[in-house]
Amino acid sequence: ANYYRTVVSSQIFSCLDRWMFVREKRYAKRMHPKFNQQQRYHRYWGRLNLDRSDYWVFGDKRTGKHLLKFNWFKIRRHPMVKGAYSPDDPQLTAYWENRQNIKFKSLIPSYQKLAQKQGFICPVCGESLFNDEPIQKHHKIPFCDGGNESYANLELVHYYCHQQIHSHAQNHLSEIENELSPW
Repeated sequence: ANYYRTVVSSQIFSCLDRWMFVREKRYAKRMHPKFNQQQRYHRYWGRLNLDRSDYWVFGDKRTGKHLLKFNWFKIRRHPMVKGAYSPDDPQLTAYWENRQNIKFKSLIPSYQKLAQKQGFICPVCGESLFNDEPIQKHHKIPFCDGGNESYANLELVHYYCHQQIHSHAQNHLSEIENELSPW
């Protein structure tokens, strides 16, 4: 569903949900042939996903585990590139930056706030945060040095940039230890 939600697929999702419902009914009937339909409903279906008011969710009521429905996945259209626009054209850098910055909507709200505060730029490498590298939260002042979880102490960096920050910090600490050591 995640893969196909960028194309015209809501009708297919409905068909797949109906197909799954038939399979769920067959399973319930095979497992409990002596139960009537109402007993099977009470055993396997209910409002198992508390985020939705759907009482026809199939799952295990004891554990709360349930099957997802295809219709729960919202269709999000992929924005097409205008005309013959190319990322190599220096006159279109603003257009391509705006396209990249739209990706910040997929982040959790606290990361969205940090990304906007940074102007969607990684402070280490100066590149866009959204160049398909994993993003990590970095504490400017570590907890061990009295840092906290405030927005002023946090920044988003690429995964590899985060590794560089901590490798430089580790190298700097070892140099200080060597200078302080009498041997």
